[in-house]
Amino acid sequence: MKRFDNKVIVTVLVFLFVFAIRLPHINNSPVEQGDYWRQSDTEAIARNFVEDRFNIFYPQFNYDGPKPNYVQLEFQITTFLIALLYKAFGYHYYLARLVPVLFFLGSSVYIYLIAKTYYSRHIAWFSVIAYGIMPMNIFYTRAIMPESAALFFFTGAFYYFIKWYKEEKLSFLYLSAVFTCLSVSQKTPTVFIGIAMIMMLIKKYGFRFLTKGHLWAFLIISLVPNVVYMIWSRNMAEFDFVTNIGLLHIIPKSLKAFTEFSSYKFAALEILSAVSVGLIIPAVIAIVNAKWAEDHPMLFWTLSMLLEVIAIAAVIKLKYYFIFITPIAAIWAGKTLGKVCDNNKAVVSVFAGLLILTLINYESCKPFFKEITNILKQAEVIQRYTDEDDLIIIGTMEPTLLNQSRRSGWRANIKYYEDIPTGAEKEINYLIEKDAKYFSPLGGYIYGDDGSYKKYLDENFEKLGDEKYYIYKLR
Repeated sequence: MKRFDNKVIVTVLVFLFVFAIRLPHINNSPVEQGDYWRQSDTEAIARNFVEDRFNIFYPQFNYDGPKPNYVQLEFQITTFLIALLYKAFGYHYYLARLVPVLFFLGSSVYIYLIAKTYYSRHIAWFSVIAYGIMPMNIFYTRAIMPESAALFFFTGAFYYFIKWYKEEKLSFLYLSAVFTCLSVSQKTPTVFIGIAMIMMLIKKYGFRFLTKGHLWAFLIISLVPNVVYMIWSRNMAEFDFVTNIGLLHIIPKSLKAFTEFSSYKFAALEILSAVSVGLIIPAVIAIVNAKWAEDHPMLFWTLSMLLEVIAIAAVIKLKYYFIFITPIAAIWAGKTLGKVCDNNKAVVSVFAGLLILTLINYESCKPFFKEITNILKQAEVIQRYTDEDDLIIIGTMEPTLLNQSRRSGWRANIKYYEDIPTGAEKEINYLIEKDAKYFSPLGGYIYGDDGSYKKYLDENFEKLGDEKYYIYKLR
């Protein structure tokens, strides 16, 4: 009984540690140096659920134009949960960040269970610690974004699949199908996990797996709801800026990426940055020493997500698309660290090394936590001089000023929409006719301006605010 209690205590302490290192900066606004556009949009969708239309199928942005501004995005699990918390307890940023943190803890449970299934409990402990202290995960798993939810369903999908693979209980297979469906609904690239599953099926059945009805049911449950939702959201969307972004910007370049050395170099550097040198080394050691009989499910999972890294992440070149390699790297690293600790004398040294690595990795993330003060101050000016229903034009490509000031409107001079004329005078007058009342630069900055745009505003409209933080009154 004492041994069991000790194992429980260690497991609880491991998860408390992972949770605790996500508490600093928990009440930061979305306007952090790390992906403030995406965080700002996500938080704004949650607010719009509360204030405009409390319906998970109708997410909307604050741009470009007056509300409603429904948008085609992932199925809004994270934002809707944040909206529920906002509705119950009020607008607090720590509530918005608590949702991804809890999803990440849930994915950590699945990392623990996967590692314990194939290896051992103490390897599972090290896997969870490695997962929790990777630089990518230190920042992004408490960011106001859907990545943590995607990780939760992604790791859960694999866990329940291997449970079915070992025990052949259909309940596990269909549970895996539901988790796969929800994973893909959050981040389409997680569909690459299907490659690992197919390879495992071929090993188990050969190509006879194609004749099994329950596996076709798995496919239908995993993919059909996402196709239906994609069609629905495309037809519902009034906002075109992100519509079909994958089809337009990623898929056409994916095949070409496999033939370019630059894709592999970029991917390698980003994986190193995401995982850290201190954890990539034990992960690689484990892969090099892998044994087919013991490790083939992990090898299949690794290969499938390395394909995702080249086909998707290296093409779109956004850091957070590399996050789906972190659960796999964590288990490989945990395996090496756990085996080192088979020698009891090494336990203290390994834990001390992990503690030092935690501090190093956390330090590397500090710039991302820093809030962008000029955006916060400019948003305060907008709130001071405008009413909630006033339509605003902002001078930045990123819409954060609109989101942070809780206003709707347009982004100036982006030259994206065919119906909006170009040139300062024509664009401003066109938007005034659409009921725009104020124009907000950011510290005098206007996107793509050669000086003529600001000159037109200075010569024709009244300024409200001080010399640095001000807005123009258009009407």
